[in-house]
Amino acid sequence: MKKKFSYKNIIFKGKRLAALCLFVVFGAGLAITSSMTGDIPVHDGDVLVDSLAVAEKEDKAGDKSSEGSFEEMRAALTLERNKLISTLDSTIDNSKNDAEKANASKSKEKIAEYMETELAIESLIKSKNLPESFVIITDSSVSITVDKQELDTNTVAKICDIAMRETDRSADKIVIQSKF
Repeated sequence: MKKKFSYKNIIFKGKRLAALCLFVVFGAGLAITSSMTGDIPVHDGDVLVDSLAVAEKEDKAGDKSSEGSFEEMRAALTLERNKLISTLDSTIDNSKNDAEKANASKSKEKIAEYMETELAIESLIKSKNLPESFVIITDSSVSITVDKQELDTNTVAKICDIAMRETDRSADKIVIQSKF
């Protein structure tokens, strides 16, 4: 005998099938999460940072925030310039065009000269018991950021004199600004 077609049978089979699928997905998820450990997975060479350790170091460094920020700015500027020097070295080594090699060599020397002059100006400012400073020299200007809330004319004049002597640039090419 043939069974009679009923919509109830289809609905009940669908519910059983849905419940079975839900049970399988739940079981698979449970199995996967229980097999995971707390270990850090192997990575592709990028540097991993422990955010808790970084947060603790930032809290401790809060007392010396002005010195730290100048040091961070110097480090970032040096890193960028070192990348540029590396690129110029690569150009010097790999280029077949003599004019391109000469231009890269000249640019590299200019960057190195700027870096030396910046450090010299910062050292002279520090040796005169003036506030800590951060110096950036470009082709067109000298920018000096000073770690002092309000700059008086005497301090600005001393810093400007040091920068003018070291860079042989006029006062209108020198910008002195407060960090604050």
